[in-house]
Amino acid sequence: MHHPKADIDRLYVKRKEGGRGLVQVEAAYKAEITSIAEYSHHNTNYTVDQCVNMVKRYDSTQPTMNSIIKIAVKITEELNQADEKSDAKQEGIQHTKARLGEVLKNKWKNKVMHGQYIRNIDRQLVSEEDMFLWLSKGDLKAETESEIVAAQDQAIQTKYYVTKILNTETDSECRLCQQFDETI
Repeated sequence: MHHPKADIDRLYVKRKEGGRGLVQVEAAYKAEITSIAEYSHHNTNYTVDQCVNMVKRYDSTQPTMNSIIKIAVKITEELNQADEKSDAKQEGIQHTKARLGEVLKNKWKNKVMHGQYIRNIDRQLVSEEDMFLWLSKGDLKAETESEIVAAQDQAIQTKYYVTKILNTETDSECRLCQQFDETI
């Protein structure tokens, strides 16, 4: 289950990295396109090579939006541009999947409200692996896991959330102590 106010990008981040672990259709598409293009580029088997050459000739006559190789080049360039740390251009399906996962995690991390939790984890003394063990094990019910994730994303409707985020004219003080803003 997914809480209606929780972050969508977190759905597609791996569970061991704090996400929900679903496979994103767009990422799977990009990974398969680059895999097919890599196979056609690096294939050396003679009997298969004739078929691959026919596919390459046909693909080269296609416009950019229909050409697998041209789309794969565009995806690879896009991922290598987003990779500021590495100077060497790496290839391969594993690299593509890893880069797509990193881009998604960074997108989640850079969100002002939903990214607070993942940014604060960097300051913790507990390892990231241990921090998300409860997600990897899968011992919780889907509803419970959804509520915990929503709370971590600051998406639970507290008085502070209603006042500051939804911009309503209500009191943001805690219901219990009436001194501080009511937050999670």
